[in-house]
Amino acid sequence: MTKILFILRCYSGFEKSLIKKEWSPSGAPTIVKLLEHFQKNKKCNILFLSKSNNPELKLIKDRILKLKKLAIPVYFIRGQLLFLSSTKLGKLYNELYNLLFIIYYLFKLKPKIIYSDHANIFITSLIARYMRIKTVVRLMGVKDDMRDCINGNSIYHRLLNWSYRAPFSLVIATQDGAGSDTWMQKALINKVPRKTILNGVDRSLRPKKLQMNKQLIKNKILVIFLGRLEEDKAPDKFLESFMIVRKKIPNKYHCIIVGSGSMQKILNDIISREKASNEVSFFSNINANNILFLLNNSDIYVSLNRFGNLSNANIEAMVSGKAMIIPKSKIKLGIDIYTDSIIKDNAVLRVTSSDSIKEVADSIIYLSQNKKIRNDLEKNISAISNIHIESWKKRIEWEYELLNIIYSGTKTALKKYLKAI
Repeated sequence: MTKILFILRCYSGFEKSLIKKEWSPSGAPTIVKLLEHFQKNKKCNILFLSKSNNPELKLIKDRILKLKKLAIPVYFIRGQLLFLSSTKLGKLYNELYNLLFIIYYLFKLKPKIIYSDHANIFITSLIARYMRIKTVVRLMGVKDDMRDCINGNSIYHRLLNWSYRAPFSLVIATQDGAGSDTWMQKALINKVPRKTILNGVDRSLRPKKLQMNKQLIKNKILVIFLGRLEEDKAPDKFLESFMIVRKKIPNKYHCIIVGSGSMQKILNDIISREKASNEVSFFSNINANNILFLLNNSDIYVSLNRFGNLSNANIEAMVSGKAMIIPKSKIKLGIDIYTDSIIKDNAVLRVTSSDSIKEVADSIIYLSQNKKIRNDLEKNISAISNIHIESWKKRIEWEYELLNIIYSGTKTALKKYLKAI
C-alpha cells in the first residue's frame, strides 16, 4: 500500500483520544476500524480537522500527536479564532485556515491517495480537480444539505453541488438506509466510481455486565433506545412515547437510553416534567461489551431514525435478535428502500413515522403483551442478519482492497471488484 493521507473531521468521539493522547474512540466505527486496520502501513498519516468548542482541545499545542494504541501519526488542525466563530465570517475563516494547512501537509507528506469524509468535501473537491492525487470520499450518511444542494439556488447549495461534482477516484457510502445510491446518481458525475456498503458487526463480542439497580433487569419490560441524542434520531419522540406507555400501564416498564448528544437536556426536562426518573436509565460513554449486555437483557428495541434505519446501532440490535420497532420507508426521498428490501414485515414492527408518538406507544404495549409475536420477530430478524450482515473484518478488508486497486489497479479491475462485493 502506498502513502495515504486521511483528512477527517475530528468527531466528538475522537476528542478524548486527542486530549489524553491515547486511542480510545467512540462512534464512527467504520472510520475507526479502517484506521486501525491501516496501522500495519507505515506510510499513513491522519489530519483531524476540528471546529469544536471543547475547551480542553485548546490545550493541545503539539501539531503532531503520537497516540498510544494507534501507530499512525496524527496532525491536529483547529482554527484559533476567539471571536465570531459561529458567524458566517468565522466559518469562512475556519475553512480557509483548514485549507491552508491541508495544502501545507499535502506538500510536506506527498501522499498518493487522499481519503476524506464528506465533512471536508469542498477541500477534497479542490484536490480532485487541481492536483495529481487520487481522491477517495467517504459518505457518512446523506444529510439534509446534501439533498437540498442538488436543486438549491443559494450560494452555499451551489458551492456544495459543485464540490460533489468533482472527478473523484472513488466515492464510498455507508448503507444506512439513507438512500445514498439514489442521491449519488443525482449528485455525482457519471464517470465517478461509487459503492454503497452495509457496515459489519463483531460477532465475537461478549457482553459485560454493568453495575445497575436490580429492578432494571427483573420484573420489568425493558424498552431500549440506542443512538446519538440528536434530532435526526428522534430520541425525544421515543421518550414521549414511553411516557404514554407508563401512564397507560404503570409500574410494568423501564426505559433504557444509551447515547449522548445535544438533546440530553430536552430529555431530562421530559423526565422531570413526568416525574419519571425512577423509570428511565441513561447510559453514555460505555463500551461495546456493555452495550451488548443492555441489548441482550432488553425486551423491545425502538429506532426512530429519520434518515435511515440500518445504522450501526440497529445492526447490533438485529444481530442481537431484538424485537424492533422502526419507521416506514420514505419512498420519495429514497430513505429505507434498501432496508425494506432485506427486512420484511415479519421481522420488524413498522410505524408510520418518527413523529407517530401514540403509534409507537401502542406498538410497545402490543409487543410487550404478545410474547409469541415478539419471539417471531426476534427469530426472523436474527435470520436476516445472518444472511446480510458480514463481519467487521470482512467489511474493512473490502475497503482496504478498494484503496489498493485505486492506487495500482486499472479502471476495469476496480469496476470488477465493485461489482463483486
